[in-house]
Amino acid sequence: MEVKKIVILGSGTAGLISAAMVKNFWGPKVDVTVYYDASKKSIGVGESTTPLIQHFINYIGEDFYSLIKNIKATIKLGINFKDWIPGTEFFHGFNDVQHSGLNEWSSATYSLLNDCYNGGILFNEATTTLPNRNFQYGFAYHLDTKDFCSFLEEKLKDSVKFVDDVAVQVNSDGKNIQSIVFEKSGKVTSDYYIDASGFNAVLFKHLNPKWNDISEWLPIDKAIPQQIPYEFEEIPSHTVAEATDNGWIWKIPIGNRYGTGYLYSSRFTSDDEARTKYNKWLLDNFNTELNTDRVIKYKPGYYEDYWIGNCLAVGLSSGFVEPLESTGIHIIIRQLYDFVYSNANLKDLKYNKVLVNSKNKQLYEDIIDFICLHYNTGRTGSDFWNYMNENKKEWVINFEEKCREDFIDIRSFRENQDFSLWTMDNYIQISNGLKLFNKESIQEYLDNKFNKDQILEFCLEHFNFTEMIKSQNQRISHKQFLEEIHK
Repeated sequence: MEVKKIVILGSGTAGLISAAMVKNFWGPKVDVTVYYDASKKSIGVGESTTPLIQHFINYIGEDFYSLIKNIKATIKLGINFKDWIPGTEFFHGFNDVQHSGLNEWSSATYSLLNDCYNGGILFNEATTTLPNRNFQYGFAYHLDTKDFCSFLEEKLKDSVKFVDDVAVQVNSDGKNIQSIVFEKSGKVTSDYYIDASGFNAVLFKHLNPKWNDISEWLPIDKAIPQQIPYEFEEIPSHTVAEATDNGWIWKIPIGNRYGTGYLYSSRFTSDDEARTKYNKWLLDNFNTELNTDRVIKYKPGYYEDYWIGNCLAVGLSSGFVEPLESTGIHIIIRQLYDFVYSNANLKDLKYNKVLVNSKNKQLYEDIIDFICLHYNTGRTGSDFWNYMNENKKEWVINFEEKCREDFIDIRSFRENQDFSLWTMDNYIQISNGLKLFNKESIQEYLDNKFNKDQILEFCLEHFNFTEMIKSQNQRISHKQFLEEIHK
């Protein structure tokens, strides 16, 4: 097969993951060049990940220990949601909930009914510990994106060409990218172009893509990030998402610092007000003041198709949904997985494009629905929360009614569940944290099942199994575990 040329514009997280995946998949069949502007700084908001990151690390031939040693990553077992209902908090762990032998009911069916909900097998609470069972259940990482990019660059330096240059012109017929003109390299042509240029979508915008705006339901469109040096006595094994009057704040433990950021909507909050509120939070929580003027701006939404003609838009170039469930890097990896596996022969078939664009749209819609569900708190008291309370997505309204009036199982859950980012139990964790269930409705729902006794028997069995695992499994210090690896 003739060697295909692939040009990637951008050397941030999206560009480097793209380079690693296409080169690893096609090897010598592709000639990969990454063009980047060394003067541009990484946005660095995607520091919290999902378990898919571990599949990517394995895919490129690396392992758990090398990642931690090289980039000072920490382990993430879930997200702790604080004050989404004021004065309360709840934990969303990864997919480690045991299902019943009927394969459609969760142990939660029993535990919620009996006021003993226990979340997942290991990760159902916010702690500074890890399980000592070799991480046989889902986990992810907290990453410094600059270190992560350096790690990938080092791995790719002998197989991928890197060129520091600036694109000054994009030539397109509206259906394909025909060439890119760079300041130093001049005119460059390629078989495929991957746009990893970020929010500006430098290449992709020339292909007349259709934009799907989601600001009606998720109006947050600005973030102020700040890193905070911190000496940990113990390292949290989770991200914190703390609700505020104007939106929410992320707090992520990485190496010897916290990554934090204040998210808000320009529709309801000025930059000055956001800085004032964030500064107060920093003083209250870390006795430090805001020391940056930086404001990250973005449009909430995504492109209907992320593969048009000979161009693929990945990561921020394809769209952005706020980082509440840490889906940024997850989307990049999924987009590249679908692209390489559906297009294995590099024949650019229309069928393949329709397929991967459909999967990408479903992924975005799943993420949007799930994040919208988090805002279904009933919280009021500010323009932002009043708006969120009055402008719920129709799916959220219907799902809340389902939770309150009966219960959810696999058969009544979502279409195409096999391809969803989250399982039924993830939705149960969030819905329970938001107090959407009531025992009377669950009992009534079960009473109308012909095999009610069998359902409860299986659910109790797996509830007991979860409790057994918890009683047998020792916890170890997250900090101590990392220190041992670094030694």
